[in-house]
Amino acid sequence: MPDPDTLRRAAAVADVIDALSVARCSAQLAGGETDEFAVRELLLTAIQQIDRAAAAVRRLCDARLV
Repeated sequence: MPDPDTLRRAAAVADVIDALSVARCSAQLAGGETDEFAVRELLLTAIQQIDRAAAAVRRLCDARLV
């Protein structure tokens, strides 16, 4: 059974991933509601950066919990 510190770290990582997922969905919804090219491009860039951050958190989680 994992120790309490490991469980706390895993819960914190899960919270960050969840928050990034919500931000990604919000950006997608906002992008679908606008016809302005610049706004859509900025939102696509934000989505790409959110995806990068989520991947980095997952890698960090894998490296620390194994």
